[in-house]
Amino acid sequence: MNDALLGGIRQHLEHRRHFVDWRDVYASELSYGRYRGPAPESALRAGVMILLFPDSTTDDTRSVNRWHAPLTLRPEHLPVHGGQISLPGGAVEGEETSRQAAFRELEEELGVDARDVHYLGELSDIYVFASNYLVTPYVGVVERRPTWRPQQTEVAEVIELPLEHLIESTNTGQKKREKQGIVFQSPCITFGHHEIWGATSMILGEFIAVVREAAGLPLTISGQTEDH
Repeated sequence: MNDALLGGIRQHLEHRRHFVDWRDVYASELSYGRYRGPAPESALRAGVMILLFPDSTTDDTRSVNRWHAPLTLRPEHLPVHGGQISLPGGAVEGEETSRQAAFRELEEELGVDARDVHYLGELSDIYVFASNYLVTPYVGVVERRPTWRPQQTEVAEVIELPLEHLIESTNTGQKKREKQGIVFQSPCITFGHHEIWGATSMILGEFIAVVREAAGLPLTISGQTEDH
């Protein structure tokens, strides 16, 4: 696809300049850096997909506001991460790779034909200690907005997140949460009434830096500028 922003994203991913430190900005207070790994030998493998799709109202090939990405709201009843917002993806099955798992789960969860997805690259692995998964995030793009066919048992809602909203630092804030009687601060990305936090926000945090670099924007978060 001939798009300047996508070309910049692909280039950064190919050069493996992943801005992984940006994940720290989105890490919950009680994570203690465990997401950096190393993952234990018992960790299971998984893959998730950041899928970019275009808004047809603009054809500016350098414009961030042309692109959106789907997130999924998980049903409350799920035993792991129920009620939280996730990227489409899931666990590796059989002999498949984490990349194959990400494409398969994208098709199963949202009905997106994997053959329509142009692969751009991958982000850094992240260890999700709460569920003992080592997750590889992948980035892909489709030429037009998909017709979502969400899997009812896995997806309560499909959230179309504009890339322009994602990279705006004022949309990142702090939220007090409680787990097993312990109150802690957790950074989150807000979008309407939704709050994106945990592993999903940390993965997106790294992607935010990639997108800002590709778009020629300063690397800023919460009013701070970082030099790379």
